[in-house]
Amino acid sequence: MSGTIALVIGSVAAPVHAASLDGVRPLLLACFKTADASSCDRALMLTEAMQRRAADRQLYPCQTLLLGLQAEVVMVQLAEQRGQKVFETLRDSERLCAGL
Repeated sequence: MSGTIALVIGSVAAPVHAASLDGVRPLLLACFKTADASSCDRALMLTEAMQRRAADRQLYPCQTLLLGLQAEVVMVQLAEQRGQKVFETLRDSERLCAGL
């Protein structure tokens, strides 16, 4: 399974394609727009896998942005209003982590 990381979500293994943020983007948007707990939890797990992959590849600027993206998810989970900042962090992460 080259390029694929398996995450266990509940009792179901879900493949994570860490090639880009495309796979996690819908979850992030759902989390940021509606604070849906399930979307936020899944987005947090997927971005964690991606930031670890970035660290393994020594892509530290990308890793840093992904950590920031995770922080944005946590802030939403804590009901802290971040406004447009969350979308800026997402855009910056997508740009810098393209092809991860």
